[in-house]
Amino acid sequence: MNLSEINWDINEAGAWPKPIKIAAGILVFVLILAGGFYQFTSDKLTQLEAEEKGVADALNSYQYTWRMALNLELHQKQFKQIESSLTEMMKLMPTKAEVASLLIDISQTGLSSGLEFELFKPVGEVKKGDVIELPIDIKVIGEYSELGLFISGLATLPRIVTIKNLQISPTKNDSLLAMNAVITTYRDGGEKLDKESNVMDNSGLVCLDREGLTVPGCKKQSTVVIPYPELNERLKEKRSNTKPINIKPIEPVPPVSNFLFNPDGLRDPFRPIEKAIEHTTEKSVARNGIQPDFNRHKEELEEFSLDTLRMVGTVKMNGVLWGLIKANDGTIHRVRDGNYLGRNYGRILRIFQDKIEIMEIVPDQPGAWRENQATIALSE
Repeated sequence: MNLSEINWDINEAGAWPKPIKIAAGILVFVLILAGGFYQFTSDKLTQLEAEEKGVADALNSYQYTWRMALNLELHQKQFKQIESSLTEMMKLMPTKAEVASLLIDISQTGLSSGLEFELFKPVGEVKKGDVIELPIDIKVIGEYSELGLFISGLATLPRIVTIKNLQISPTKNDSLLAMNAVITTYRDGGEKLDKESNVMDNSGLVCLDREGLTVPGCKKQSTVVIPYPELNERLKEKRSNTKPINIKPIEPVPPVSNFLFNPDGLRDPFRPIEKAIEHTTEKSVARNGIQPDFNRHKEELEEFSLDTLRMVGTVKMNGVLWGLIKANDGTIHRVRDGNYLGRNYGRILRIFQDKIEIMEIVPDQPGAWRENQATIALSE
């Protein structure tokens, strides 16, 4: 069969040789099958892939939710702990009836510190969720020490008071300063949790004993029936391979310690150092000759405060008695006469079996120093 002698006109297909007709028929049949597959099946395959991905995502979501459920009791205990801390903090906020007296306390604190008020203007309530802020714009005039006493006094008030946007500027009177600030106190916004949303009440939860999870206080029984054994096995596998999320314990809120400002002996940083003071300081140093050696290379134990160091024993080597000192980081150091320790240039004078005598150099007056003898006794 010579292919060059065949008339390939489609209209002459009836005259084609039989093998050519069969091949053409098979080709047409394959094209019809491919078209039908593309028309009716490809969309279904795409939909099937999407459904399989949806099932995988749902199983992963189920596993994550199961991890959360395993920590239900821990979450509830932590919620109770947070709620208790929040309740204690809310007690430090004034009630609506106490706000007026608190404003008077703030004003009296400033006046008792020796300040003069040029502005005392409550701005109004600012609602911030469960808390209402009560900001007050103030401007006071007074000396540096009086400003320090005022701010320190605010910290000792029985209710929460904060101060921000603080600006200090000089006045025409060289000894007085002007301070602008916003003093803010707070009170409870009055919003309460809905009793029906009490997270400690498990009576509305479904019992999952059948799935291997105990839910204390649950009342509802699971009515879910999974008719697909394969899906049931996959869910069971997700549960068995799931561990609770590692949740860190909530650190208790540390108690707030008030700093009481004491201006005695402190220099006003807004005033230049007077020449007379400098001269007095130079005379004081020259008179007693006591001054630390600032050029000396500091030893390792000078990084620690003296009250954090403990004597834990002694050891005698080559006729020299050494003391054993334990620092608050747990390390033990060997010291002898002449070694330095503590942050006040302390030098070891003598080492005994039960104590170590030390001579410190501590500040006395501005620019002046004095010696202070200290002892570290052997810890029991």
